[in-house]
Amino acid sequence: MVTIAQLPRPDMATAGRNIVLLLQTRQTAGPPEPALDAYIAEIEPVVTALEQGVSGQVLAASALKALHARVEAADIDVDTRSRHHFYYINVEANQRSGPNVSRAQALQAAAFPDGLSHVDAYIPDENRLCRNAIAALRSPEHAATVAAIELPASWPDAWEKALNESDAAFDAVQKTRAGKSIHVLTGQDAEVAFVDIMIRLRRYIDSRASRADKVKIAQGRLLIAPLLEMLDKAKAEARARATRREHAKNGGDPAENGAERPTPEAEPEA
Repeated sequence: MVTIAQLPRPDMATAGRNIVLLLQTRQTAGPPEPALDAYIAEIEPVVTALEQGVSGQVLAASALKALHARVEAADIDVDTRSRHHFYYINVEANQRSGPNVSRAQALQAAAFPDGLSHVDAYIPDENRLCRNAIAALRSPEHAATVAAIELPASWPDAWEKALNESDAAFDAVQKTRAGKSIHVLTGQDAEVAFVDIMIRLRRYIDSRASRADKVKIAQGRLLIAPLLEMLDKAKAEARARATRREHAKNGGDPAENGAERPTPEAEPEA
């Protein structure tokens, strides 16, 4: 059995909006029925919240997808520049001999104490360690070494710029995720309210006409029809899913479900 609470949020919103339209049409045509007409003002804000929850989630998901691509691109840039700096210094630090070998080794130990193990780590952690490396490269202690090995002066600045973009992209993702969660929460609150209102509306419609008042009974069924249609749709979908599960359980063979296998047609003789 499918209940109102089990309806998908978009179906709740559609049914609610159509019910409001039907109630407004009845109110305009008359006669006045304050107890029934009061449901219009009660249902409308709930439907609006349901619609905002649905559209808000779609927009947030779309924005989140674009931001994930931005985060990935920025992280690749950071990783690449990390490797540029590490391997440049590593070449200088691993020469067989030379005036800058020991100093390059000290610079590498200061800037990359754990080598490149931070690459592909959690982005905030990786970026923090990269900023520590930039601070080491810019420190007065290693300024002479950086100049001696001729590390391109523009590299640390470009690396820092990449880190700024990475941090900004990551923060944007977190904010968008929070916004999506708010839409979900708002929608869930609206769903609870929708179920409560629809249960009360159905009870009121069932009680507003005597069994002998066929016209009013038919009118009541019409007013609540959008909800009943969505429930029927949900029931049909549930039956279809159950049938598919049963077929999958039995290997999908129609003969195992009580049906005869189709007889193949004989091939014509040559």
